[in-house]
Amino acid sequence: MVHVRKNHLNMTAEEKRRFINAVLEIKRRGIYDRFVKLHIQVNSTDYLDKETGKRLGHVNPGFLPWHRQYLLKFEQALQKVDPRVTLPYWDWTTDHGENSPLWSKDFMGGNGRPGDRRVMTGPFARRNGWKLNISVIPEGPEDPALNGNYTHDDRDYLVRDFGTLTPDLPTPQELEQTLDLTVYDCPPWNHTSGGTPPYESFRNHLEGYTKFAWEPRLGKLHGAAHVWTGGHMMYIGSPNDPVFFLNHCMIDRCWALWQARHPNVPHYLPTVPTQDVPDINTPLGPWHTKTPADLLDHTQFYTYDQ
Repeated sequence: MVHVRKNHLNMTAEEKRRFINAVLEIKRRGIYDRFVKLHIQVNSTDYLDKETGKRLGHVNPGFLPWHRQYLLKFEQALQKVDPRVTLPYWDWTTDHGENSPLWSKDFMGGNGRPGDRRVMTGPFARRNGWKLNISVIPEGPEDPALNGNYTHDDRDYLVRDFGTLTPDLPTPQELEQTLDLTVYDCPPWNHTSGGTPPYESFRNHLEGYTKFAWEPRLGKLHGAAHVWTGGHMMYIGSPNDPVFFLNHCMIDRCWALWQARHPNVPHYLPTVPTQDVPDINTPLGPWHTKTPADLLDHTQFYTYDQ
């Protein structure tokens, strides 16, 4: 059955309650932490995602289809608890600031407190039972997404730090300019792809590792949502914060919007075997059940409300 993923602002109180309860239940069963562990592994061990060498889930063309399958697996885990639950998305282009209903105490909870930035409100506060069992932090001064260096994080509580590392969430203009790009991705298939005219990497602009010449800074769209939220959303254990899934649901929606806007261009590149990155026919690990080609049509699984 095809279901509808909604903007969280369009969810009823009952839909929100069911979603939160399903998340808490898979956390209780140990299933949630498996998704956290997998995201860490894909960044740092099994498929070391960095600037060079084999890459799968980040900093390469596989970013979008890999996360599409990851979200599908997560959503299916929730639906085993409650078949009526679907993933919501956070449209950060219009839904700005810590006063958004997103951060209410009955949904995602709020910002971290001063000092240690520990989240104190909502269902994902440590004092309300949300314990981080698997967490890592960067090791060294370089961007760990490009070098894969991490160490254990001893904090067992969720951390957020709204707006400290970047004051702004993405704008409608940023998204529109990215959606107007007509090429999915281009060599060298990494964080530099499409960084100069003619800007031929929708994937990299959406992932947030590059920018247009007129934009003031790097780290837009997907990256900006992670950085603005701060805390654990900054690290490869970012699924420890459930808002991760609302951010990536929005990113998946952006890919769907881009596909609809450009029906006559390849919706994934590369289409032929390419060193170190998945081509359109590469089974995506660790599942090895679907290729990017299998995942291009999201409407076989779900649709979006707008």
